[in-house]
Amino acid sequence: MKKKQVLLLVGIFILGFAFAFCEGIIKKHCSVIEWNGSTYNIENVNALDANFARPYNEKLDDIGDLVLSLTCMGSMLIVFISFLISKNKRVAFKEAVFEIYVFCISFLYSNAVYRILKIFAGRIRPYMYFADPSQKGIATGDFCRSWPSGHSANCFNIIAFVVFWFMLRHSDSKFKKPFIVLFFMAGITVMVLRMLSGNHFLTDVLSGAAIGFICGFSMDFLCNKIFAKKMEEL
Repeated sequence: MKKKQVLLLVGIFILGFAFAFCEGIIKKHCSVIEWNGSTYNIENVNALDANFARPYNEKLDDIGDLVLSLTCMGSMLIVFISFLISKNKRVAFKEAVFEIYVFCISFLYSNAVYRILKIFAGRIRPYMYFADPSQKGIATGDFCRSWPSGHSANCFNIIAFVVFWFMLRHSDSKFKKPFIVLFFMAGITVMVLRMLSGNHFLTDVLSGAAIGFICGFSMDFLCNKIFAKKMEEL
């Protein structure tokens, strides 16, 4: 890879790391909302979101975490399988390493964006409008980090990666549509579980999904545009 390409890719990583570091500083110095022990009034929430508000459900919360983890592992699995069945292992290996790099970079930016937004928005989670809220959320101060949904952002960041990967590497594959549909179904499942578990409102998960997909697709496009010339030379 040419020096200019390396510098550009390293620069993208450093900028993303700096962005994430700023999020940590902002969170450290931002005032924390303290709960007074009283249930919040659901009438203060807009009608659309209020209709989707649910009390806290730990089991559904855990299932949502599991689906997100499986979605992440699934995206890496298809890249690994693609490498195994590739005839040109040398090119396939370089592509796989680069794709993992892009995957990590897109997560870095997406997480920084939604975490900063959570801090400044300070939106109260749905379960705080019902009795018996999440004690863990209260203890960690996470009860006021509802918007946007981080799980939705991460899941749709993965979806963006899968969509771009198929478009770029395997646009004519018979598995493209089934896998993309499968990943979108997983993303929707995560969104629904985040609402049913009482962690998020409808606008939280929709906003998170949009942030994750936009960050993922844009970073995939940018990094691959930088890397494309090198791939043509292989």
